[in-house]
Amino acid sequence: MAKKEKSRGRPSLNTRIADVLRERVAAMKPGEPFGTEVAIADECGVSRMTARKAVNALVEEGLLERRAGVGIFVRGKGEVTRRWRFIVGNLMWDTAIKAASGARREAQKIGAELELKDAGGDMRALLAEIAALPDSGATGAIVFSVHAKAFDAAVHAVAEKGFPIVVVDEDLGKKVNVSCVVADNAIGGRLVAERMVSAGHRRLAFIGDLVADTVRERWGGFSRLAAELTGEVPFKYDVKGEDRLGDWGMEVRSAVVRIVKRKVRPTAVFCSCDAIARHAMRAFAEAGLSVPRDVSIVGFDDDPIAEWTTPALTTVRQDFSAMGREAVKALVARIVKPAAPGATVAVPVEFVARESLARRRN
Repeated sequence: MAKKEKSRGRPSLNTRIADVLRERVAAMKPGEPFGTEVAIADECGVSRMTARKAVNALVEEGLLERRAGVGIFVRGKGEVTRRWRFIVGNLMWDTAIKAASGARREAQKIGAELELKDAGGDMRALLAEIAALPDSGATGAIVFSVHAKAFDAAVHAVAEKGFPIVVVDEDLGKKVNVSCVVADNAIGGRLVAERMVSAGHRRLAFIGDLVADTVRERWGGFSRLAAELTGEVPFKYDVKGEDRLGDWGMEVRSAVVRIVKRKVRPTAVFCSCDAIARHAMRAFAEAGLSVPRDVSIVGFDDDPIAEWTTPALTTVRQDFSAMGREAVKALVARIVKPAAPGATVAVPVEFVARESLARRRN
């Protein structure tokens, strides 16, 4: 019978409940507590899932707002209930700026207010910003990962309180029930291996911060395809990056010294990011080796300085603006369905050929 009624155009149960709730909102004052989903379900004689769908419809319409850890409230006219934060460890990172800009443009499309918070390279300040989110007045947040255990723990603690949060540039989905947006790092690594081997290189090396899951994905894609094509797994040099927000120049130089001292030296080096690639280029020059005549170098990110290095840096472009836009969409989904499992979105990457990768000399 229910199916026949639905086929004749009768509204769904949660739609009918939403209509009842709209009438109630009209009789209430802005800022008044609206009650809980459990109470609404009991009063209307429906399941909690049906009550949640009805409430979500009113949240999307701007009639109600969820306040993390507090409850559901009537929204005041003209009041911005989509007040979110975008938190970064250091705005000196071009990648973070691009992601924040993309997120802000996407947020503006739906009338959301996105406040940018910069920890200024201070890990303690970053962790404090994340910990304060549930009491900040914000109704959701996007955070740019620094790939540290303390960061992961801070995100987990906030998510456990029911606060909607999305992580950019790290896939925390297996550890924490949050949504994440990353680049397709494994494909990026494969692209590098393919281009290096196509240029005649057989002895390959990798320099990177393997603490980060994104970098491990790059290494995995790179090493697996390189081994298939050359019969050898590339040499690997792990830059520990103990100071997650600091300068890793000395550690990269140390890795380059080890490469230079090898009896059979690699002819092409894949660096896990453009910043490490620039340090490596300087270190090879200090060792008396020319890029790309003696050794080719490929980075990852395509930051603005990449095309201005000498030689111009070959790299893999991550579309951080797109990652920011996807993060906003993921945040909306988390707010609408807070109990749903977190999802991870992988944004496509692009190989950018420049002068630092050349054909191997005999």
